[in-house]
Amino acid sequence: MTVKEGDIFISKLERNFFGAFRILKTNGKTTFTEDIECFLVCITQYIGIEKPKIIDKEICKILIENRFFCNNKPAIGIRIQKGLENFEYLGNVPLNADEKKYKIKIGDGSKGCYPFYGAFDEKFGQDAFFEWRWKNEKEEFQNEVEKDKIKSQKRAEEYRKRNMKPKKMMDDQSFWEVIEKIDWSRKEDEEKMLPAIKFLANKKVSEIKQFQENLTYKLYLLDNKENAKNIGENSFENEYFSADYFLYIRCCVIANGKSMFESVIVDSKKMPKDLDFEPILYLSSSAYETKMKKDFEYESGCDYETYSNIKGWE
Repeated sequence: MTVKEGDIFISKLERNFFGAFRILKTNGKTTFTEDIECFLVCITQYIGIEKPKIIDKEICKILIENRFFCNNKPAIGIRIQKGLENFEYLGNVPLNADEKKYKIKIGDGSKGCYPFYGAFDEKFGQDAFFEWRWKNEKEEFQNEVEKDKIKSQKRAEEYRKRNMKPKKMMDDQSFWEVIEKIDWSRKEDEEKMLPAIKFLANKKVSEIKQFQENLTYKLYLLDNKENAKNIGENSFENEYFSADYFLYIRCCVIANGKSMFESVIVDSKKMPKDLDFEPILYLSSSAYETKMKKDFEYESGCDYETYSNIKGWE
C-alpha cells in the first residue's frame, strides 16, 4: 500500500458517526522505527452521520482537543503503517505551504515534536467523537468518565488484593523479639511502645522494612470473617461493627505476642474481646523516623486494612 502526503482516510466513530484523518508527512525514521517507515498523522475536525466527502472543508482542518486536560492540543501523532489498510481511503488533498513544514520528531507535543503511538488501531480517530461530546454533552461525558475511573480503580484494587503476596519479611524469631519489647507496665500507650521503637530503630533500615512486612502480613492473615465474629460487643454482623476497630483488635492480637497470635490462627474464638491496641501500627514508621530523621515511605506486599483479605471474607 503506497501512502502519500495529503492522503485522507475515513474512520468509523461511536454512535455511527464518521470521522477522518490525514497524512501530513511520510518516509519518517525515528529511534523507534529505524527499519520501518512512519507517518505524521492528524485527526481532522470532520464528524458527521455521513461519510466525509473530499470537498468537505473540515477534512483539511486539524482537530484541536480541549476535553479534560488537553488544553488546545492538536490531534497529531506519529504512526507506523501497520493497521492503516483497515481504513477506507477517501482521496488526497495536497498539503499547503505551512503543512509541508511539518517534521517527524518524537516528543511531548511541544516545540514541533509529536508523540509516537505505534500502529493504527481500529479505534483510531475516536478523539473527534470525544471532542464532539465535550462540546455537546460535557456534563454527561464527565460523569461517565468519572464512573469508569472509579470502576477501573475498584477492579485494579480487587485484582491487587486477590494477588497479594508478602515481600521479604523479618524472620519470626526476630519479629517477636521486637514485639516482646513492648512494656505493658507503663501507663500511656506511647510509653509502652518506646522500648520496642528504640530496639527496632537500632536495626538496619532493611530490617525495619522487613519487620513492617511481617507485621502487615500477620494482620492480613487475621483479617477474616470468623475472627470478626468473635471480637465482643461490636462483632461482625452487629450494626456497630467498625472496620477500623477490627483492625485495632487484630493489632492487639499481635501486640500480645506469639502465643496469642498462634492460638487465634487456630481458633477464632480466642480473639480478644473488646480490646484493641492501635499504636503497634506505627512501630515501624516511628523506628525509621527515629533512625533516619525523615518520613517512612514503604508499601508492603499485602494490605492490613479490613476486607483486604478477600478470601477470608468469602
